[in-house]
This record gives sequence, structure tokens and C-alpha cells, in this order.
Amino acid sequence: TTVLSLSSLRVECTPVPDSDRWVRVVITVDSPPFKGEVETILEAADLEMFADALDVLAASGTGEVVLGGGRAAELRLTVEHQVGGAEHHFAVECSVTPSGDDPYPRLTFLTFDVPPVFADAAMRSREIAGRDPWPSEQSQVAP
Repeated sequence: TTVLSLSSLRVECTPVPDSDRWVRVVITVDSPPFKGEVETILEAADLEMFADALDVLAASGTGEVVLGGGRAAELRLTVEHQVGGAEHHFAVECSVTPSGDDPYPRLTFLTFDVPPVFADAAMRSREIAGRDPWPSEQSQVAP
């Protein structure tokens, strides 16, 4: 499920079946000349914390949110009001690293004209984190 999609960044989250509420997260960056994916496993609680931070960001319009970190991959978004460009859109600094406790290599880039997508991203994050029952291998197999 795509949780967040910006012009050069996409975050997809999929519950890991038969796990202790783990979520497979794939962060895809397409910001020329750099392109690639970072994949990690987080707990559903990490996705809930991301959703809470996105709600605060949606309400205030500016700030920083982090998904992951520690030994897991980390996505950090710093959001500011945009000067010029489309009204009510944002400038977002995106920073991605395969390990939050080791900042190298880190890819940091800017993206502009980002519409107010943060409340929707929070809702989608909560939908995944709050699944009950959590998926199992059997529920994924077609009859």
C-alpha cells in the first residue's frame, strides 16, 4: 500500500504475515541523478508514531517527521511553506538513509510544489498499523 507519494519519493508499507505486527517498508527515491530503494522492517507502532507526527504536520503546515531510525532505515521529511509556486503547497527536504544510527550514506534532496498530502498519509499509515486481525499466510492464499 502506498502511504506517501511525492514527485520524487514514494513510501510503501505492507504487513508481514504471521509476524508480531511487523511492517515491510520500501522507500523509493527517483531524484535524478539518484534513483533507488531502501527497504526495512518496522513495527506497526512505528507506523502509528509516523501517523501522529503527520497529523501534527498537517495541522501546523511546517515541521519535521521521521519514519524509522535506529538500526532500521530512516526517512526524514522537513516541511516548510513554499515561497512562490502553487498556493498552499510546500517545499519538502527529504532525507533517506539505510540505517538511522549511521548517517552514511544519506541521500538528501528537495522537492517543491508538494500539495497538502500529510493528513491522507497519516490515515493510510493508521489503516495499515491498525489492521485487526493481522494478516496471516493463510489469509493471503487464494482458495
